[in-house]
Amino acid sequence: FASDHGVVEEGVTHSPQQITYQQCCNFASGGGACSLFASLNHATLSVIDVGVNHNFSKQDAVVDCKIGYGTKNFLKGPAMERELCLQAMEVGRNRVHLAVKEGAQAIAFGEMGVGNTTSASAVSAALTNLSVSEITGKGSGLSDTELLHKVAVIEKALELHPQRDPLSVLCNLGGYEIAAICGGMLEAAEASLPILLDGFIVTSAALVANAMDEHLHEYLIPCHQSGMQGHRNMLESLGCGKPLLDLQMQLGEGTGALAAWPLVRLASHLLTDMTSFSDAQVTDSTKLLQSMGLA
Repeated sequence: FASDHGVVEEGVTHSPQQITYQQCCNFASGGGACSLFASLNHATLSVIDVGVNHNFSKQDAVVDCKIGYGTKNFLKGPAMERELCLQAMEVGRNRVHLAVKEGAQAIAFGEMGVGNTTSASAVSAALTNLSVSEITGKGSGLSDTELLHKVAVIEKALELHPQRDPLSVLCNLGGYEIAAICGGMLEAAEASLPILLDGFIVTSAALVANAMDEHLHEYLIPCHQSGMQGHRNMLESLGCGKPLLDLQMQLGEGTGALAAWPLVRLASHLLTDMTSFSDAQVTDSTKLLQSMGLA
């Protein structure tokens, strides 16, 4: 899911906003790491516009579910109006429902949106006991001084928006893509679908979804620990186990989930497809150890 963020007005990133739509076109045409990983894994990838500040053409192959042209600057008011936020969540639900109808047995979420690490840090700080400085990183290569400014922007936003119920946090500080992922996760859990949890931004959406449904985290498979500051603390707040991978990846896009998918797939086949000791007529060494009191 892709969206732009009004908070970029505050100088929290070096990346120009047009990169959001450019990368969407790139991903949808088979470019970028997420498309490559999806292709190698024989996974179906959809690139969905929920709030990009750009009008795509049909030739771009980006799915049009646009709710708005980017969020508002959350230092000047709520990032999203409540009704628009709910619409973005519904987009996520509908896309997951469609994937289930088409036969999906697991789902992963990725994101694209210049400025969304700022939004994700704000959302996460609002929903956990973590300080802003603990979960705010340099994003697209900020200097130490610029990082302090980014932290200050988020701290000011938390003061401006004191509400801490999950929907208000999402409306006030989130993004259309974060809202869509949140809605998609809730739908996936209702469909008993395993959710491959990607990195920093997707985990912020999971924090919102889990605050809305306390059992949501039971459907999450933490695929990797991002190199983004504070991601491990966010996973612990969710009650997730140890992530499958720790490669210090910072790319987003769903690449961490796609990198871990082969491990998840292999593990799932162990449950149903591997022959047992008895079926293979192999002496059960585990039972022998148990009989000796060693296992």
